[in-house]
Amino acid sequence: MLAAYSIALVFRGTAGLQSTLLLGAFLILLLEQRDALAAAWAEARWVLGPLLLFSCWVFAICPFWREPPLRAWDPGGWDVSQPWFSLDQWRRDIAQPMLALFCAWWTFRDEYARRSLYLLHAALILLLAAKGVHQFGVGELLVDGLHQRGTLQVRGFSRDNIFFSYVLLLLTPGALWLTAHFRGRRFSWGPLFVLLVMAFLNKRRGTWIAIYVEFLMLAMWMGRRRFLAFVFGSMLFGVAAFAVRPQWFLRDYDTNRTGRIEMTRVYPALLAESPFVGVGFGKDTVVKNYWHRIYQHAHNAFVNVALEIGWPGLAFWLAALGAYAARFRRVAQADLSARIGLAFLAAFCIRNLTDDVWISSNAELFWFQIGLLLPGRPVSRA
Repeated sequence: MLAAYSIALVFRGTAGLQSTLLLGAFLILLLEQRDALAAAWAEARWVLGPLLLFSCWVFAICPFWREPPLRAWDPGGWDVSQPWFSLDQWRRDIAQPMLALFCAWWTFRDEYARRSLYLLHAALILLLAAKGVHQFGVGELLVDGLHQRGTLQVRGFSRDNIFFSYVLLLLTPGALWLTAHFRGRRFSWGPLFVLLVMAFLNKRRGTWIAIYVEFLMLAMWMGRRRFLAFVFGSMLFGVAAFAVRPQWFLRDYDTNRTGRIEMTRVYPALLAESPFVGVGFGKDTVVKNYWHRIYQHAHNAFVNVALEIGWPGLAFWLAALGAYAARFRRVAQADLSARIGLAFLAAFCIRNLTDDVWISSNAELFWFQIGLLLPGRPVSRA
């Protein structure tokens, strides 16, 4: 804080002597506390190391980027004057999520603090449910003048409620944690049940698959018999529900959409245009330069990363995710929070196979949840 304040004074052109004294005080404190700073860096490296390495690749290749010819799917709808790369993109999608990750891990390691935050999550789930039911009841949700019958949406997230489905997925770790830690108490399953009902009525099938995988991975730690019971029971329930009420699984605009599989035909040619360094970091850059009106964007977060920063960049991204998965896996057998974290990490990756919304506030919320569940740094016994 002293360093930041002193630098700010210099740039404001005021109190040069005062800023020099403040900076001197900061340097003295830095020298006196170097042992504590080393310990703090060891903690930060454990939490932020994988994303820091990924960021190093982004900055290493940015001098090689050249803005390709504009081929935007809707030039009138996008700011075509925006730079093909700016620190804003990295700050929004990586730097701010890293701060959220570290703050969550550092602040909520105490069991009481974590429980208090997850109780707030439960309250948020109930508030979202109440708001959605109210809007559905009064008929506020209109698309092309028609009520979306049988679909629960909550106004204020996005045009087609895609962000609402992401928020529901981002709330699953807290609901699972509360269910496990208050097991046996009355209504301990309440927030999780309400959350699952909202996810089902939201009719985002990518979220359905992601949540199912999350539950499937957690079931793997419950023993072979319970795992098999979960698999066969869930399959039987799904088939029975589809047979009784097939309209529950259909959305009004399903017949008018371009399929995700059809989009994959254009990926190879686009990836071949700049395979090693990509076209510039940031989803908006990729959208502006490579997509047309039909497809709009990649609809796959990993393809989008490859288009942004090339195949090596995608390898760095996958390595970062793998590093966090390994941190969870190391203690998953003995730590319920780590099991939930590992399952949630896999679920969010799967959700982004059919969309590329691993950006901005969604990225911050995701990494915040990872920080909440991330185990502590292993301490050497030497």
